[in-house]
Amino acid sequence: MKKKIIVCIFLSLIVITAFVFIKGAVDSYNYDMDPANGVDIMEGFGAVLTIMLGGFVVFYELDLFYTVYYFLVKPKTITKSILNILSNLSLLLIFFSEYYKNIFEEDVIAPLIVFFTYIVLRIVYFIVSTRNLPQNQ
Repeated sequence: MKKKIIVCIFLSLIVITAFVFIKGAVDSYNYDMDPANGVDIMEGFGAVLTIMLGGFVVFYELDLFYTVYYFLVKPKTITKSILNILSNLSLLLIFFSEYYKNIFEEDVIAPLIVFFTYIVLRIVYFIVSTRNLPQNQ
C-alpha cells in the first residue's frame, strides 16, 4: 500500500509540473507570436527555455521519487544511502548555480562539473546495487 501511495503522489506531482510548464510554454509562444506585442527578435525562444526548464524539473522529480522510494521501501545499506543522498543533492545544487557559477572563467563550467558529479554518483550507485545482487547459477 505504501508503494502505491508514493507512486501516486509523485506521478500526480510530475503530471502537474509537466502541465504547468507546457501551459507556460504555450502562453509564452502565443505572446511572442502576437504582432501587437512587438516581439520581433528570437520569437518563441522563451517557450523553448520554458520547456527545457520544465524537463529538468521533471527529471529532478523523478530522481527525488527514486530517492524517496529507496528510503521508504527498499532495503537500505549505508553505501547506497550515502550515494543516493549525495547524488540527489548534487542534482539539486544545479538549481542554485547562480551562487557558485563564477568560480571559473566560464559561467557554465561549475554547473557542468556538478552535473557530471551527479552522473558519476549514479553510475557508482548502479555498480554497488548490481554487485549485491544474487548470482543465478
